[in-house]
Amino acid sequence: MPKRKFPTSYLSEQAIDRNLPEQLEDTAINHNEIYHPYYRNFGIFQDLGNIGTPGRSQFFSFNRPNDFVLGFNPYQVFYKRAEDTKYYKTKLPYTDFNYTQGQKELLLLAAKFSYNFSPRLNLGVDYNRVTSEGFYPRQYTSLYFTKIFGSYHSKNNRYTLLGNIIWNRGILDESGGIRSDSLFETLKGANKAVPVHLSNSQSRFRNSVIYAKQYFYLGKMQAQIKDDDTSYRMSKAGFIAHTFKSEKDNFYFDNPEGDTSSLLFPSNSSIDSSGIFYDSISSYSIMNRLSYAYWTKSNERQQSYIEFAISHKYIEVQQLEERRNFHNVWTEAKMERIPKNDYNIGLKLAGNYCFTGYNQNDFNIQGELLFATKKFNISGAFNNQLFTPDYTQVHYRSAPFSWNNNFSKINVTHWRASLQTKAFRHNLFISLNQYLIANWVYNGTQVSPEQSNKILVINTLEASKTFQASIAYFEHRIWVQQANLDLVRLPTFGGFARYYLSGKIFKKVLEIQVGAEAFYNTAFNGNAYHPSARVFYLQNNTQIGNYPMLDFFVTGKVMTAIIYAKYEHANMDWMRTGFYNTPHYPLPVRVFRLGLRLRLYN
Repeated sequence: MPKRKFPTSYLSEQAIDRNLPEQLEDTAINHNEIYHPYYRNFGIFQDLGNIGTPGRSQFFSFNRPNDFVLGFNPYQVFYKRAEDTKYYKTKLPYTDFNYTQGQKELLLLAAKFSYNFSPRLNLGVDYNRVTSEGFYPRQYTSLYFTKIFGSYHSKNNRYTLLGNIIWNRGILDESGGIRSDSLFETLKGANKAVPVHLSNSQSRFRNSVIYAKQYFYLGKMQAQIKDDDTSYRMSKAGFIAHTFKSEKDNFYFDNPEGDTSSLLFPSNSSIDSSGIFYDSISSYSIMNRLSYAYWTKSNERQQSYIEFAISHKYIEVQQLEERRNFHNVWTEAKMERIPKNDYNIGLKLAGNYCFTGYNQNDFNIQGELLFATKKFNISGAFNNQLFTPDYTQVHYRSAPFSWNNNFSKINVTHWRASLQTKAFRHNLFISLNQYLIANWVYNGTQVSPEQSNKILVINTLEASKTFQASIAYFEHRIWVQQANLDLVRLPTFGGFARYYLSGKIFKKVLEIQVGAEAFYNTAFNGNAYHPSARVFYLQNNTQIGNYPMLDFFVTGKVMTAIIYAKYEHANMDWMRTGFYNTPHYPLPVRVFRLGLRLRLYN
């Protein structure tokens, strides 16, 4: 009898909630050389010119959490999150080791290990390390992200436990940007260096999370007879679940030797420009959520899921000589019809409401309709969210800034229509979005938050398509967007192209890709960054963009090992302008990278 295979698979919390089947781990060679989280997740973005620095997407996509938000987190893309955890089922230990090295002491290490101590108990560690000296003065970054995770399923299938312990922390030097763009743009080569605004300031962040979710399944016990033995196993019909989450967030800005640059102290009557200061803001929250979910009997066409929940979150915020606390109480409801075959309809409805606390009377109502055929999927979605502005937009106390605002709630209405083909070798995806926003809050030219009394309308289009001619592949992804008000600054067009040759050589032992990739967005007055307030704010003096970033790469895969070499920013010095993702923070120079990814799995 041939030996049975047990391929590595995993479940997410979302899949467990909906009683969906396990997914196989993706082991494809594509995009492994795109190691930078901003390029991988956003495509077009702002950062401060080095990996690990504050950043944000330049494509408008509103996905704000429903609950309390302390403020804009410029490091969020690097964070480990409990909600993203994959809980593995693997016969042998699963290992995923990813390492990138390059000039200026860049080190990017990602390591994941997961082991099933029994068919019902899985434990693992997910660790990321990012550090780089950068290419210009005072760009040093050092970040650590660690997650310990596990899952347990009882023998009779009546109980499941998911658990996560997470630490996210980092430190980086703040330069405040270069003093003279014109001087910088006259320089050539990889040793560009010009004076910066800040000489001693640093930013730090720390985040820790304890997360646990228990499922108590509902249904009938069914006898499992094998030879002379009889055991009983639950036939699941739904669950009652309890979720616990404890989270601490700390952000610091240190000015130990009294940088008094006007960058830190713009003209504003609320600013103390005395020099030396240490700013911090922290939040602590404890959340308990109780939910009940019911699954309808699934068949070959569809599966349905209904959930009701109530949650309580205690929130405490502390900053300079100020402490506040709140009790948020939310109710939630969801209903989903999940299609399992072609020529079917999928439906999602969800809503929540906050009864008391900082977010009192906030709500979110959303729905999505999917029409699936053999050749394409068409979907439409609607979302209306009313929410209290972020805490630091309303209350903020620091040495440079202090404000207490009485802002109205923000209302966002979002419409989406999407098309995804299924009949082609390389399918097309296109998504049209419109956002109608009342009472939008933004950081104005004086850094402090402002609220608009006009209706903001933002339209976006996102599309992706790959073409193939024999061993030649042409990947494309584009973004088009427009806002009717100048208080949201966006590049009108952005694009990503990846052209490469792909095939197998050496008796098909080595899979190889050789090609180039380019990122581009049109020119616009991109937001400036304020290091003390940790925000991107409006500025009217400098345009950024209209500058392609061109990289060349070669990637090879042998069995489960992937090795790649990459020549980044190959077009440096071809153009003199647009050399920035954020005003006064130049792009990285031309550089060579090497990377290795090694995966061991069933």
